[in-house]
Amino acid sequence: MVVKNEIERKRNEVPKLREENRLISGNFKDNRGRLPWPTEKGVIVNPFGEQHHPVLKGVIVQNNGVDISTYSNAKVFSIFEGEVKKVFSFLGANYTVIVRHGEYLTLYQNLATVYVKPGDKIKAKQELGSLYSESNSKTSVLHLEIWEESSKLNPEMWLLKN
Repeated sequence: MVVKNEIERKRNEVPKLREENRLISGNFKDNRGRLPWPTEKGVIVNPFGEQHHPVLKGVIVQNNGVDISTYSNAKVFSIFEGEVKKVFSFLGANYTVIVRHGEYLTLYQNLATVYVKPGDKIKAKQELGSLYSESNSKTSVLHLEIWEESSKLNPEMWLLKN
């Protein structure tokens, strides 16, 4: 919802991108398939797009990103340089960080701790925070989304292949 609000705000604003943002967008786009993973280790457990619900027959669920399973309380890193636009939390999702990379946005969800704030300029591979984990769990799951303004993109196509 917050990503949609940010996208709608930008669409209505229709500002011309500053040259710096155009360069960042170009660099981001040029790195498709070569961006670093947001966790040190991990595996995609829920892919992008429509999927059949694992338990409920006939139910289709939409995933706007990918879910990456990794070790408990793992560190989360930015996949590209940019500016932190929002840090927020809502019930059931812990903290979410949205980073703008020119015309692109990345969303990192399910963080327990956050080390950045809105307005921070960040570098690629900069630590954003650490993942939430249940007290008795040995794993954590990061939800990652990539948007080109209002278009959802499949993060698997952008991340470096393992």
